[in-house]
Amino acid sequence: MLRTEEQKQKILSRLEPTKVYQNVVPDDLMSELLEAWESGPKNHKNTGPVTYDYYPNKEEHTDWWIKTDKFITEFIGDHWTFATNFFKVDQPHILHNDDSVRWVPDLYKTVVIPMAIDKPTNFAIFDQCYLDGPVKLRHGGQPKHKNHDKPQVYYNQDLLDNSELIGYTGQMFDELLYNKYFTHLPIQRFTGLTVEQIVEWKPGDIIVFDTARIHCAANFLANGIKTKLGYSIFTAKNDI
Repeated sequence: MLRTEEQKQKILSRLEPTKVYQNVVPDDLMSELLEAWESGPKNHKNTGPVTYDYYPNKEEHTDWWIKTDKFITEFIGDHWTFATNFFKVDQPHILHNDDSVRWVPDLYKTVVIPMAIDKPTNFAIFDQCYLDGPVKLRHGGQPKHKNHDKPQVYYNQDLLDNSELIGYTGQMFDELLYNKYFTHLPIQRFTGLTVEQIVEWKPGDIIVFDTARIHCAANFLANGIKTKLGYSIFTAKNDI
């Protein structure tokens, strides 16, 4: 167990509805973020995404980060940031949470800044949470890697049983929602999940949601979108 029950309840007591702030990212900040992505060191994950991982609590603060942190503070208030990453993907993110076994943070908000995509897509946040480390939901069993027997794991570990989630319902997922948004994953992965919100993922906006919540991308490939580029910022209230 990564956290005590008291620590978990403290995080859960702060849960709020997801918020989307439309057309709020200044052009000059977006330009600086795009430049940071282009010039930053790339990490080619074995799970697919290409990322630039930036840790404000470990590294000397850059001008673009100082501006970004000041910008997000307007929307989420007091916080500290335990990790961030730029990500470029050609496959939709699967069901997962945002957490850290290194910092064991007092989880607060994740801020997603969409940066580039051919046309808007969607992003889903669920009512359920997981507070015992970073996981990917693989309810129903582990799929094999394309050419290997090992499942694809980079940082988040596989959670094979959704009943371990906080708020697990035990019910089958809404089939209409599944067919509309999530056909990049087997429907059994969504067992016991309920949607908190499905929002539009569009450059210029920011998406703010509780870091403890399970979330995933919609199947943007079904809409003819080949890649998307974004920046995720993971915050906490205090270091536990």
